[in-house]
Amino acid sequence: MSPRVATTKPGPPPYDQLVLIGEKCLSFVHENAKQGDPKSVLEAIDTFGYEHHWMMNVGDVKGELIDEELEKVKPKVLVELGGHLGYSAVRFASKMRELSGPSAHVYSFEISSDFAAIATKMIEFAGLSDMVTIIIGTYGDNYNKLKERGVEHVDVFFIDHDKKLYKSDLIIIEQSGMLRSGPVVVADNVVYAQISDYLDYIRGHPRFKSVLRESLLEYSDIKDAIEVSTYVE
Repeated sequence: MSPRVATTKPGPPPYDQLVLIGEKCLSFVHENAKQGDPKSVLEAIDTFGYEHHWMMNVGDVKGELIDEELEKVKPKVLVELGGHLGYSAVRFASKMRELSGPSAHVYSFEISSDFAAIATKMIEFAGLSDMVTIIIGTYGDNYNKLKERGVEHVDVFFIDHDKKLYKSDLIIIEQSGMLRSGPVVVADNVVYAQISDYLDYIRGHPRFKSVLRESLLEYSDIKDAIEVSTYVE
């Protein structure tokens, strides 16, 4: 059976258009999803991505792979680098509530205040505001805010932002002191975006054990994958 694909070509448009698409997606969610129901919010976003405009969310296909990884770890704290419109935060927080209870928390670092504003509304509509904190800015400039909130270590890092920054931000993650034995770092788009410097670094790292999980680029039939790396002290 052929995979479902979007009606528009994969790839992000110019920034202003991307923000406009995000606002249209939020309106679509408000019109088609049930407030307080994360599953219906995710389904509405996926429908928008397939039927109206391709979007750079994790999406339903790779999302299931990450759900499986969360089931293994049962995280209390997840940090994502690149929150975009809030799809992944809704997906992760909903899954973490199921696995670890409502005290689990997602910290989403997003450099765009425009995207952060849309994500805030998306997360609020899904009924998950108490479980998600959006921090505007880079992880490197703001990880101390985690410590200010009493976070001593992170169970899962999800990297899905500027592909040129994956390796450098992984090094910052190491230096931030938030890794203890057992946490997992998940990196998206490592095949589609050919992020070879990150893959070479983490696969050669003596403290990481990595597995490539093949999948498809969101809302497309294009090959992609996530790299799942477990940190061992």
